[in-house]
Amino acid sequence: FFFFQLYGECYQDSNDIPDTLTTITELGSPLEMIQLLQTSWEDRFRICLSLVRLLHYLAHSPLGSVTLLDFRPRQFVIVDGELKVTDLDDASIEESSCTSNSDCFMEFPARNFTLPCSVEGRCQNMNEKRNLYNAYRFFFTYLLPHSAPSSLRPLLDKIVNATGKHTKCSNANYL
Repeated sequence: FFFFQLYGECYQDSNDIPDTLTTITELGSPLEMIQLLQTSWEDRFRICLSLVRLLHYLAHSPLGSVTLLDFRPRQFVIVDGELKVTDLDDASIEESSCTSNSDCFMEFPARNFTLPCSVEGRCQNMNEKRNLYNAYRFFFTYLLPHSAPSSLRPLLDKIVNATGKHTKCSNANYL
């Protein structure tokens, strides 16, 4: 799956060690971007593909749309070639409330976005858009274009640029 597999847990509350929780999880390799950039393009593509599957799951989870507020490479590990989330303490299912579109402003270091405010008073798709843009800034821009097959570069450029601008890609443009 997309999250670390939890194999067991133990809660201990004693005078010596109050409120201690120990968890046992599957073993994964920390995500090191420098090492990842030195792998083959095909392996980097597979990592990006597993990230896309994770993004889809987060957008459509049983709890609703989930955002990872601390979406950085150090929050992920690789287990059997798949990218998995390890740190869920900064995950949220709350979509921001709003009274107008200006309340739905997302600010990033290189780009800002304003999303529509729904009639229900929630910023539409804010969790999904935040995850997508962070995947673009921390993963896609580094892993996809670098040493990609020349025949795929125009397609990858369009996909990466559309992801960074939050615009939709049409399959017809790529055929």
